[in-house]
Amino acid sequence: MDALKAMWETIPPATPKDLAGARRRLLDGMHTRRRVVTVPRVLVAVAAAAAVALTPQVIGTGTSAYAVTKDQDGTLTVTLKELRDPDGLEAELAAAGVKADVTFLAPGTRCEVPRFVGADESYGGSPVDSAAELRERVSKVRSYKAIRGNSGKFQIFPEYIKPGETLVLEFSDERSAQVLWRMGSWLAKAGSPVKSCTPVSHTG
Repeated sequence: MDALKAMWETIPPATPKDLAGARRRLLDGMHTRRRVVTVPRVLVAVAAAAAVALTPQVIGTGTSAYAVTKDQDGTLTVTLKELRDPDGLEAELAAAGVKADVTFLAPGTRCEVPRFVGADESYGGSPVDSAAELRERVSKVRSYKAIRGNSGKFQIFPEYIKPGETLVLEFSDERSAQVLWRMGSWLAKAGSPVKSCTPVSHTG
């Protein structure tokens, strides 16, 4: 103990400058070991993760005529710019899990009926007599629920398509800047083959 006391007495007292330097070195060491995460940095990280989670999945390579994307909930969005390459569009829909038969028609034409057995009364069923009856049928029939869209883009909801059914799509070119195409859509019953389209006039 006496030896330690004697050695301590030989060490000169620290000056204020020495103490300031030691404090600075201590703080610098703490900063290098500890990563400070600020609130903005956390928000940026969360936003980036959310963007990745919500980004639709692109199906296939797409073309200048059309593109197919798949959302997180399974909904397919089809952007249709030109009526060409129906086989390519069918292949991309098949890759997304939807069996489809796609036909592109000239202006003023439609496919001759019947081509298939419909899965519900939307195809080959009795005609509607009023707008109210049409609205009621649209709200109940699966074929009407399976697809929804407007000129240029439409969405497909696979939860309304049963295994083995075929989504039949017919597009007629309207040659209009406001209405790019007219679409007919139905569900073919499972096991019912879809015949090739024979174009006929709208009034034929």
